[in-house]
Amino acid sequence: MLKRFLKEESGMEMVEWAIVGILFAVAGAAGWGLLATQMSSTLGTVESTLAGN
Repeated sequence: MLKRFLKEESGMEMVEWAIVGILFAVAGAAGWGLLATQMSSTLGTVESTLAGN
């Protein structure tokens, strides 16, 4: 059954799309962390600027 699944094109296509989905999820998680860090830094700058006035 596993050999037949690996020989079928639709099975391989499903595996390829799953890998693409995983790569997008990992990239999104990494990008979200970077975005959160950048936003925190920017908000800290805004806060210190407003506190100085």
